[in-house]
Amino acid sequence: MGAGQYAAPKLYEGPIDFYKHYYDMIGDMNGEEAECAKIIDRMPETKYWVRNIDRHPICSFSLPTSTDRFYPDFIALLNDGRILCVEYKGGDRISNDDSKEKKIVGELWAERSNNKCLFLLIGKESMENSLLSIVSQQ
Repeated sequence: MGAGQYAAPKLYEGPIDFYKHYYDMIGDMNGEEAECAKIIDRMPETKYWVRNIDRHPICSFSLPTSTDRFYPDFIALLNDGRILCVEYKGGDRISNDDSKEKKIVGELWAERSNNKCLFLLIGKESMENSLLSIVSQQ
């Protein structure tokens, strides 16, 4: 996929510098999402990552739900070749029915990948420990 296909409708303009984003430009994120992206960016296991663009079928990754599709917030290629998908949820939404369904679908997708893919639904309270824990699994 070329840089012209990364069609973020709005770009990130926050204070955090990122070093491993696959494209020069980065799709917009709120402050908590940017903190999550910073952890992904700084993990030694991360080769590169992308801010997945919501509802852009040409250049985004999505998984099916019972009513639609969802687009995990971040997709990372790890140095060992595995793919990590991360769905970040604010504290008020981490345990609602929509998030529960996304977690089930994402974990099933990862389970069926023969250890080639990882999925993590996280919130602010658990993001660093959860990210470091999941990438260390073999």
